[in-house]
Amino acid sequence: MSTLTRYLSREFIQNFFLCLGTFATIYLIVEFFERVNAFLYNQAPLPLMASYFLNKIPGIISQVAPVAILLATIVTLGTMSRHNEIMAMKSGGISLWRIVSPILSVAIVIYFALLGLNEWVTPAANQKARAVRELIIHKKKPVAAFKQSQIWIHSHQAIYNIKIYHPEHDFLEGITLFRFGPAFQLTERIDARSARWQDGQWAFGEASVTIFPPNGFPIRKYHKELVLSLPEMPADFRIADKPPEEMNFSELRKYVRKIERDGYNSSKYRTAMYHCFSFPFIGVILAFLGIPVALRKERGAGIAVGIGLCLIISFVFFVVYSLSIGYGKAGTLPPFLAAWLGNIIFTLVGVYLFLSVRH
Repeated sequence: MSTLTRYLSREFIQNFFLCLGTFATIYLIVEFFERVNAFLYNQAPLPLMASYFLNKIPGIISQVAPVAILLATIVTLGTMSRHNEIMAMKSGGISLWRIVSPILSVAIVIYFALLGLNEWVTPAANQKARAVRELIIHKKKPVAAFKQSQIWIHSHQAIYNIKIYHPEHDFLEGITLFRFGPAFQLTERIDARSARWQDGQWAFGEASVTIFPPNGFPIRKYHKELVLSLPEMPADFRIADKPPEEMNFSELRKYVRKIERDGYNSSKYRTAMYHCFSFPFIGVILAFLGIPVALRKERGAGIAVGIGLCLIISFVFFVVYSLSIGYGKAGTLPPFLAAWLGNIIFTLVGVYLFLSVRH
């Protein structure tokens, strides 16, 4: 490794960790003031509060790392340009690509580090943070398990098995309900293609109801639509739901294969599966975008200007990316395209801007 490579890499890494720490601290402070009133009102023990915020840190790092990479790129190259270091390198016959390649290489290393963090640390930490929040605010202990690609819920002398839950629409897919008597004997089983919350009741679609008499053979009846008044409300299932951000790539892949094999729409989870790779890669693209932004003038960008440009670029990028992901989860766009569309668009913008810089 040449002296120039070590120098550029060291400067970029120092600025990256400084930006990462700053953004993560600001995010954590905002999260603290957003939650502290609810925690204090519910008399949350200090260890539980500390556990919640500690478990939020991996997710916060994953979210702010791309923005930290962008700002570190702008600050590193902008400062070097203002000190005429970039001009001196070019005068010595060093190409622009040779100057920026160490920064892009470090950004790629950070990308793989984020992949590891999101696979082995962040999902479990997010799940623990949510469990602590629900326990403190809603006083609800876990009554459900997410095992073998399905949701299992035990409540009110009944057991629910749900393949897919859509909390935004209060809609269940692939539901099986087991009802039990006082002695925990099976009295009824309901298998339904779907269940939707309507007017304070659950409307089951394509339901098969099997009744188990104390003495005699089971009796089965099919219903095109079956409306039932159950003690469980959407909030009870929402507590049990395991959202995609609490699942790593391996879990999402198994879950997608399972629900697709059973004939259900997997757009939401397949998009989240591709999102596991596309979101951390935003940092590499933002680093590439930051290069022409930092070098747009011979004297480079000032720190204040760099921060402003960083916020604008990041805001526009994440708006486009979030819209694309939303369309993918809704099934409007193919999941793979939805996960990578924002990255593709801004990669092309970055290439155009990079070629416009004086080499």
